[in-house]
Amino acid sequence: MAGLELKGFNVYATQWGMGAAVFSKKGLAGIIFPQDNERLLKEEIAGRYDRLQHDKTLGLELTSTLGRYFNGEKVQFVYQLDYGQATEFECKIYDTLKSVSYGETLTYKELAQCCGRPKAARAVGNAMAKNPVPIVVPCHRVL
Repeated sequence: MAGLELKGFNVYATQWGMGAAVFSKKGLAGIIFPQDNERLLKEEIAGRYDRLQHDKTLGLELTSTLGRYFNGEKVQFVYQLDYGQATEFECKIYDTLKSVSYGETLTYKELAQCCGRPKAARAVGNAMAKNPVPIVVPCHRVL
Protein backbone atom coordinates (compact mmCIF):
# COMPACT_ATOMS: atom_id res chain seq x y z
CA MET A 1 0.00 0.00 0.00
CA ALA A 2 1.51 3.35 -1.05
CA GLY A 3 2.45 5.76 1.69
CA LEU A 4 2.90 3.21 4.51
CA GLU A 5 5.34 4.28 7.19
CA LEU A 6 8.48 2.30 7.91
CA LYS A 7 10.62 3.97 10.57
CA GLY A 8 10.68 7.43 9.01
CA PHE A 9 10.63 6.32 5.38
CA ASN A 10 7.87 6.54 2.84
CA VAL A 11 7.09 3.13 1.42
CA TYR A 12 5.59 2.48 -2.01
CA ALA A 13 4.12 -0.76 -3.32
CA THR A 14 4.61 -2.35 -6.74
CA GLN A 15 3.98 -5.75 -8.26
CA TRP A 16 7.63 -6.57 -7.42
CA GLY A 17 7.41 -5.70 -3.75
CA MET A 18 7.83 -2.66 -1.55
CA GLY A 19 10.37 0.10 -2.01
CA ALA A 20 11.03 3.30 -0.11
CA ALA A 21 11.76 6.97 -0.62
CA VAL A 22 13.98 8.85 1.80
CA PHE A 23 13.63 12.57 2.40
CA SER A 24 16.02 14.80 4.30
CA LYS A 25 15.21 18.36 5.33
CA LYS A 26 16.74 19.44 1.96
CA GLY A 27 14.59 17.18 -0.23
CA LEU A 28 14.55 13.73 -1.78
CA ALA A 29 17.76 12.01 -0.66
CA GLY A 30 17.31 8.44 -1.83
CA ILE A 31 15.17 5.86 -3.55
CA ILE A 32 15.26 2.21 -2.65
CA PHE A 33 14.05 -0.12 -5.37
CA PRO A 34 11.32 -2.66 -4.60
CA GLN A 35 12.45 -5.59 -2.48
CA ASP A 36 10.95 -9.08 -2.31
CA ASN A 37 10.02 -8.77 1.35
CA GLU A 38 9.93 -6.33 4.24
CA ARG A 39 13.07 -7.76 5.87
CA LEU A 40 15.14 -7.03 2.73
CA LEU A 41 13.70 -3.53 2.54
CA LYS A 42 14.59 -2.83 6.18
CA GLU A 43 18.14 -4.16 5.61
CA GLU A 44 18.58 -1.89 2.57
CA ILE A 45 17.36 1.10 4.56
CA ALA A 46 19.62 0.32 7.52
CA GLY A 47 22.63 -0.20 5.25
CA ARG A 48 22.30 3.05 3.32
CA TYR A 49 20.41 5.59 5.39
CA ASP A 50 20.91 4.82 9.06
CA ARG A 51 22.54 8.22 9.80
CA LEU A 52 20.20 10.46 7.78
CA GLN A 53 17.72 12.77 9.49
CA HIS A 54 14.44 11.70 7.92
CA ASP A 55 11.50 13.88 6.96
CA LYS A 56 8.73 11.45 6.07
CA THR A 57 6.10 14.15 5.58
CA LEU A 58 7.67 15.24 2.27
CA GLY A 59 7.29 11.84 0.65
CA LEU A 60 3.60 11.00 0.52
CA GLU A 61 3.08 12.33 -3.01
CA LEU A 62 6.35 10.87 -4.28
CA THR A 63 5.64 7.38 -2.99
CA SER A 64 2.31 7.43 -4.79
CA THR A 65 4.06 8.62 -7.98
CA LEU A 66 6.76 5.91 -7.68
CA GLY A 67 4.11 3.24 -7.25
CA ARG A 68 2.37 4.44 -10.42
CA TYR A 69 5.73 4.59 -12.28
CA PHE A 70 6.62 1.01 -11.37
CA ASN A 71 3.15 -0.09 -12.44
CA GLY A 72 3.77 1.24 -15.96
CA GLU A 73 2.25 4.71 -15.80
CA LYS A 74 4.09 7.66 -17.37
CA VAL A 75 4.74 10.18 -14.58
CA GLN A 76 6.73 13.34 -13.96
CA PHE A 77 9.07 13.82 -11.02
CA VAL A 78 9.39 17.42 -9.87
CA TYR A 79 11.03 17.41 -6.43
CA GLN A 80 13.74 19.25 -4.56
CA LEU A 81 16.69 16.84 -4.44
CA ASP A 82 19.36 16.27 -1.80
CA TYR A 83 22.40 14.67 -3.46
CA GLY A 84 24.11 14.17 -0.12
CA GLN A 85 27.89 13.91 -0.42
CA ALA A 86 27.97 14.29 -4.23
CA THR A 87 30.69 16.50 -5.68
CA GLU A 88 29.87 19.70 -7.55
CA PHE A 89 30.52 17.91 -10.86
CA GLU A 90 28.30 14.96 -9.89
CA CYS A 91 25.52 17.40 -8.99
CA LYS A 92 25.90 19.03 -12.41
CA ILE A 93 25.69 15.59 -14.05
CA TYR A 94 22.51 14.72 -12.13
CA ASP A 95 20.88 18.07 -12.85
CA THR A 96 21.73 17.79 -16.55
CA LEU A 97 20.42 14.24 -16.72
CA LYS A 98 17.01 15.27 -15.34
CA SER A 99 16.31 16.95 -18.70
CA VAL A 100 16.60 13.68 -20.68
CA SER A 101 13.07 12.71 -21.72
CA TYR A 102 11.27 9.37 -21.79
CA GLY A 103 12.57 7.24 -24.66
CA GLU A 104 15.77 9.25 -25.06
CA THR A 105 19.21 7.90 -24.31
CA LEU A 106 22.72 9.28 -24.39
CA THR A 107 26.21 7.96 -23.81
CA TYR A 108 28.55 8.68 -20.91
CA LYS A 109 30.65 10.72 -23.32
CA GLU A 110 27.67 12.77 -24.53
CA LEU A 111 26.62 13.51 -20.95
CA ALA A 112 30.19 14.53 -20.09
CA GLN A 113 30.15 16.91 -23.08
CA CYS A 114 26.81 18.38 -21.97
CA CYS A 115 28.38 19.08 -18.58
CA GLY A 116 31.35 20.89 -20.12
CA ARG A 117 33.93 18.15 -19.50
CA PRO A 118 34.15 16.11 -22.72
CA LYS A 119 36.93 13.83 -21.44
CA ALA A 120 35.11 12.91 -18.21
CA ALA A 121 33.07 9.94 -19.46
CA ARG A 122 34.50 7.70 -16.73
CA ALA A 123 33.55 10.24 -14.04
CA VAL A 124 30.03 10.28 -15.48
CA GLY A 125 29.91 6.49 -15.20
CA ASN A 126 31.03 6.67 -11.58
CA ALA A 127 28.36 9.29 -10.86
CA MET A 128 25.70 7.05 -12.42
CA ALA A 129 26.77 4.20 -10.13
CA LYS A 130 26.39 6.49 -7.08
CA ASN A 131 23.11 8.13 -8.14
CA PRO A 132 21.14 8.38 -4.89
CA VAL A 133 17.81 9.02 -6.60
CA PRO A 134 17.49 6.64 -9.56
CA ILE A 135 14.33 6.96 -11.64
CA VAL A 136 13.93 10.63 -10.60
CA VAL A 137 17.43 11.26 -12.01
CA PRO A 138 17.15 8.75 -14.88
CA CYS A 139 20.60 7.15 -14.93
CA HIS A 140 19.04 4.20 -16.79
CA ARG A 141 18.94 6.45 -19.87
CA VAL A 142 22.74 6.69 -20.05
CA LEU A 143 24.49 3.98 -22.07
